[in-house]
Amino acid sequence: MGLSLKHLEVFYAVMTCGTLNGAASILCVSQPAVSKSLKLAEYKLGFSLFKRVKGKLTPTQEAHILFEQIKSIYVDLNNLQSLARNLANNPEGRITIGCLPSLALCAIPQVTARFIKENPRVFITVGTQHSDELQQQLNNRLLDLAITFGLKNDSGLISTPIAEIPLVYIDSLPHRNPINIHQIDEDRWIHPNAYSFTTAIGRSRIFKKTVVDVQTYYMAAEFVKQGVGSSIIDLFTAFFMLPDHMIFPIEPKLSAKIYLIQHRDLTVSKPTQKYISMLQHHLATQVKQLNERLYMTK
Repeated sequence: MGLSLKHLEVFYAVMTCGTLNGAASILCVSQPAVSKSLKLAEYKLGFSLFKRVKGKLTPTQEAHILFEQIKSIYVDLNNLQSLARNLANNPEGRITIGCLPSLALCAIPQVTARFIKENPRVFITVGTQHSDELQQQLNNRLLDLAITFGLKNDSGLISTPIAEIPLVYIDSLPHRNPINIHQIDEDRWIHPNAYSFTTAIGRSRIFKKTVVDVQTYYMAAEFVKQGVGSSIIDLFTAFFMLPDHMIFPIEPKLSAKIYLIQHRDLTVSKPTQKYISMLQHHLATQVKQLNERLYMTK
């Protein structure tokens, strides 16, 4: 036999409060009612949730395992309640955004902070995932839009390039500028194992050796900072993570496009359109400023 939602609610309250009285207080019921519901839950489950020692409740191992699963349900429920309150105040005032971890370092927070100041009634949710997860969330209608460096073929999604970001060579060792990609020491190569960057780099050179493969661009930057080797990453991540003397122009010039990805069947709200325009302007401005800084400091 399974648990009802009422049983889950009582169990969650007891685990959170640690006592029957505390759970009864937040549930606005009597302590005997909580105790009865808890015993019925244990009966239906077929195992004990708590050990009762000298009047104190100690969760069993099974209770801890169950609680970890239930916590995510209540987090989602709280998010849903927050969203519902926002929709009641402003039906179109909601944007759910997903982006790559590297873009979450500076670009997306900067744009979002400015947008919130200008549009305080718009409720924004921002999350970070890798490209495959972002596409899956878009297909499941969990995101309004995603910002990423690439899109694998998916007929249900549409992608629009909104910026072209230069790639740069990063190294803790001194170099003359610019760095020719064929002069990079393969024995010190840190490979950014991402499809968009691998494709862009592969047009000029295929690296046959690597010191370490990394899944994120900021991890590549951190390994460079630690003196492990060298790599090629995007301009944004480089200037956010590293001092200027570790960032170099590269020849031939390489770049990666940033794409705005949306579900084909979703209508773009006015707040979302405004956010997209603000993001495009911010990216264009930042690319110009950082590119000038790249060559100015060398």
